[in-house]
Amino acid sequence: MNRLQAILLALSLAPAAAFAQNQDAGLGLDLSSGDANKPQEETETAAEPPAEEPPPLTTAEAPPAEPLTPAERDVTLDDRVKSVQRKVYLKKGRFELTPLVTLSVNDPYYTKLGAGVRGAYYLADTLAVSARFSAMQVLPEDDVRIAKRTFQSRIFYSVPQWSAMGDVEWSPLYGKVAFLNDILHFDAYLLGGMGVVNTEMSSAETTDGGRRGPSLAADLGLGIRFVARDYLAVNVALINTSYVDQPLNTSKGATQNLMTLNAGISFFFPMKSTGREAE
Repeated sequence: MNRLQAILLALSLAPAAAFAQNQDAGLGLDLSSGDANKPQEETETAAEPPAEEPPPLTTAEAPPAEPLTPAERDVTLDDRVKSVQRKVYLKKGRFELTPLVTLSVNDPYYTKLGAGVRGAYYLADTLAVSARFSAMQVLPEDDVRIAKRTFQSRIFYSVPQWSAMGDVEWSPLYGKVAFLNDILHFDAYLLGGMGVVNTEMSSAETTDGGRRGPSLAADLGLGIRFVARDYLAVNVALINTSYVDQPLNTSKGATQNLMTLNAGISFFFPMKSTGREAE
């Protein structure tokens, strides 16, 4: 019986010894988080956390930008395109002198042709006060001779001799136009004012033995001015002058509307525009 118990005891201890031997040889079950098929150094390296990147520089820590040199600054300002350009042709504080040629456009029987001169002072770029003096001559058209010979008609007409008007001019529009490979600046204006018109009947005697004298008149018109140089411009205006006159051989006065086309060359003083550097 002792021998049998010794054999059974040996058989029962054999598996336990084998399990302990395998564990000593590194063949046991490894429940760690590493990969069992990789070496121990690789497992430890993969488990290490990644190195942290240095934080970016803040605005305060960033190096300041190098300042522009004066030459670079001038080039940058000159090359910049402005959405709204400044006016090149300035008139404030300047005087304008304009010789004019005058031609009537609203009388089918008589043409009023004359010459005049206009002077204006600009209180602002868009506002001026002006004075205009015109002398004119009345010339009959062919329709007058036809009416008198064929129809024995009598035409009563006013004969203006000269006029002196004072106006206020307002220029709300300013722009540029291309003409013959050049850029012309222009401004459009409205005008209105009052003055006197001397006619053929102004020297006639009244019932009390006096003279009639010039007739009170009012101006209303529009014009446009094309600037060729700082000191030179082409000025064209359409002006209606209204006055009351009693034509010859009539007994009643009537309102006369003298619409004239006035064209001339304007000279400006001082001769240099202070806005030319804005071009």
